[in-house]
Amino acid sequence: MDMTRQEAQLLLAAIRVEAQRQERSPTAAELAELLDMSETQVRLQLVFLQELGAADIIDSAFESHAEVLDHTLVESLPAESGPALSEDLKDFDRRQREEAERMANLFESGEHDRRQQDKLGRMDEELKDFQRQKPVNPFGDE
Repeated sequence: MDMTRQEAQLLLAAIRVEAQRQERSPTAAELAELLDMSETQVRLQLVFLQELGAADIIDSAFESHAEVLDHTLVESLPAESGPALSEDLKDFDRRQREEAERMANLFESGEHDRRQQDKLGRMDEELKDFQRQKPVNPFGDE
């Protein structure tokens, strides 16, 4: 992942702001909300900054928190970068939202219940047909 110096400085500043507001290290979700970014993108940037040594991700039993280690390390990053990954992440988040909406609509519209009832009805008919059939006598006597 490529990250510009400005993006890195912005994320490090967001970590500091949220740490001050929350009086604890912030989570990726909190940083994403503050920066109006996708949580996926924030997580990827945090991993990049962790590999750089500028930030650290502390995993607890329930969530991960971010901390600033050495903000001066981001000065070596380029001033500008291409938007390709950012666009891919936005597209991925859009597809995830669409899929979640589709699933919610499926359950809210009753379509799922109707499909289940149709399936159970077919299974019931097949069982009744099976029970009506005369078993084959293994000895051949009729």
